[in-house]
Amino acid sequence: MNYSVLMSVYAREKAEYLRMAMESIWSQTAATDDFVLVCDGPLTPALDAVISEEKASHPELRVIRLRENGGLGNALNVGIKQCRNDLIARMDSDDLSRPDRCEKQLSVFDRNP
Repeated sequence: MNYSVLMSVYAREKAEYLRMAMESIWSQTAATDDFVLVCDGPLTPALDAVISEEKASHPELRVIRLRENGGLGNALNVGIKQCRNDLIARMDSDDLSRPDRCEKQLSVFDRNP
């Protein structure tokens, strides 16, 4: 069962938190084939560097850049329209997921469609 990951980031987030959050997704026992990252307005050079590094290593990462910061709700509404799968794992840019998070959630959906 495929799923998308949806995350938004904005300029006040710490680059190291973003890196750790993204790495926790790449480390999932049930890998995603679609990761949508919405940049809610202009970002810092440090955040842009993390995104560039992650994009180089993970072709499933798709980056959507909004010209202005419109808030989390707006960013997620834009991002959800870009997700390729019906199931979406929502992450904040400072969240950490256990390696089996998505596997466990997918098994619930598999048992209870």
